Amino acid sequence: MITIFYEHGNIDVSIWTDRLGALFLKYRTVEEAEAEFPRLVDDKKTAEGKVAIDEYIDGLEQFVKNWYEDRCDKYEFDTDQ
Repeated sequence: MITIFYEHGNIDVSIWTDRLGALFLKYRTVEEAEAEFPRLVDDKKTAEGKVAIDEYIDGLEQFVKNWYEDRCDKYEFDTDQ
C-alpha cells in the first residue's frame, strides 16, 4: 500500500490522491504535525518532497499505461504457425 505522509495545509495531497485513485491503487494519507515536507512510501521505496512524489506517481501512471498497451488481445497472431 502507498502511504503519503504530509504536513498540515499541504495543498498537493488532494491532487496526488486523485491521481492514485485514477490508477485504482490502494493508498492512505497521514497528516503529521511535525512533518517539514511530504513523503510517499511504497513498500521499500520512498519519495521525499513534492517533485519526487510527482515523479514517482508519473512513473506509476506510465507503468499502468504500458501494462494496458501490452495486452495480447491487441495483436493479431497467425495461428497456422
